[in-house]
Amino acid sequence: MKRNIYSVIYWISGLLIALGAFGHGIGGARNVRMAFAASNLDPRVASIIWVVWYWVSGTMLLFGALALWAWFAGRRGSREWSVVPIVIGVFYMITGAVTTAVERDAFWLLFLVEGTLLFGSTLGLKRTA
Repeated sequence: MKRNIYSVIYWISGLLIALGAFGHGIGGARNVRMAFAASNLDPRVASIIWVVWYWVSGTMLLFGALALWAWFAGRRGSREWSVVPIVIGVFYMITGAVTTAVERDAFWLLFLVEGTLLFGSTLGLKRTA
């Protein structure tokens, strides 16, 4: 029973991380477009910002996909399957905690929560294996 609960939490966190790419790439891009329109930013700088912006979206999608891939690898018997979701979870937890503290914006707690859920459910799945 615990293993099923950990699996559900793991899948929810992995999917949320992956789906965050679309919120970032579509929803967040509107705000950036408006900021660019209101500024006289050099077009070359704006172009680089767009490259990085969508690279981050792709990274979020990749992190979510890797977490889900790792879950299947664990089901197939891989002994090292947990390394990827633990690294992603820790990265998200650090990003969420530090950015929340620096920016004083509760939005970044989402990263902390997603990372904690992925990290915690990974450890739970390893213990119940």
